[in-house]
Amino acid sequence: MTTLSRNTRRGFTLLELIAVLAAIIILGAFLVPNMSSMRGDTRTKAGADVLQSYISKARSKAIEDGIPYRFAIYLDGKRVRIAPDTFESLGELPTAADDDDATSGPVIREDDLPVGVTATVTTSDDDGGGTQDQSGWKRVATFLPDGTCREDAVEVTVSETGVSSVIIRLRGITGLCTVSRGEQSQ
Repeated sequence: MTTLSRNTRRGFTLLELIAVLAAIIILGAFLVPNMSSMRGDTRTKAGADVLQSYISKARSKAIEDGIPYRFAIYLDGKRVRIAPDTFESLGELPTAADDDDATSGPVIREDDLPVGVTATVTTSDDDGGGTQDQSGWKRVATFLPDGTCREDAVEVTVSETGVSSVIIRLRGITGLCTVSRGEQSQ
């Protein structure tokens, strides 16, 4: 009886392992920069979204309540706020939670920007960048009950270190804002 010898292979050669590792390294060299650039400016965009939503909320509350509302940024640039422009004369106002159930009557809304993101007023024709009150809030824009903005042109830059900034421009006559890409922050 003859026995057939089987040529069994028990592993990979060194050349095959090196070829697979080289392919993984080449693939990783293409994917890693793309993945980091996709994640890179998400916080900046989220900060711009917060500002844009607060600007819209201030405008709509001014129209709804029939009183001027101000949009303000805290001195450190990390918090935003909307409040009636004449809230001192109205007495103590409720501060709305993040839900939208407080839609009737004047309210004060505040929110933090994402970690590492700051907002700075770069232009404002009316008063050179907004006025600051005693509690550290810098008025950026005041929306009137007819939907317009008291300040003629406002520009707010949302930035994060190492990421391209986002610029929000507000037109006074319409009270509407546009968003554009800015320069990369150092």
